[in-house]
This record gives sequence, C-alpha cells and structure tokens, in this order.
Amino acid sequence: MSSQERVFYKGNKEDFLVFLDDVDEYKRYIAGDTSIPMSRFIAKFDVYRNATGNGSEGILEIASQQNLNEEFGDFKSVEDEIIPKILKSGQLQNMHKE
Repeated sequence: MSSQERVFYKGNKEDFLVFLDDVDEYKRYIAGDTSIPMSRFIAKFDVYRNATGNGSEGILEIASQQNLNEEFGDFKSVEDEIIPKILKSGQLQNMHKE
C-alpha cells in the first residue's frame, strides 16, 4: 500500500484538492520559503473536486473553470492564483492507495 498526500480546501460552495509529490518541500513553502517553486512539490497543476461537489473522498474529477469561478471568482491563472490559495488555506491529508 502506498500513500498520496494532498491538500484539501473546504470551500463555501464546493471542496477542492491539489495532489502533492513532496510533502517536505510543501511544508517549507507553507512555512514561508517562497524561493521554493511549486513545481518541486506538485507534478500536475490540476485542481480536483469530488464529483458530488463536497468532501475529499469518492470519485474525483478535474475542476472546471466554472467550478473554480463559482468558488474563487474571476481569475487569470489556476497556477498563479487558485493553487497557491488552496495550498495556503487548505489542510494536508494522506490518502492510502492499494
């Protein structure tokens, strides 16, 4: 069994997830080390949501621009605006995979 670390963001309308590759680098980034590029701890710059819209378990899908707009308002870049907010405001979770 392996594990996949992720950051869970509890939104007002929907919940979102970002998957991590390196938790130690993520923790340093969150602690304020802005010299660490997100590419050192995130491989895919995708934001996921539960197919039902809420929770961190179940069938996950990539969040659409509409899903993100409804929660975060208008934005220009998922990578520069949405993912940093999720990383800083979300909670680190461990998901076990078989």
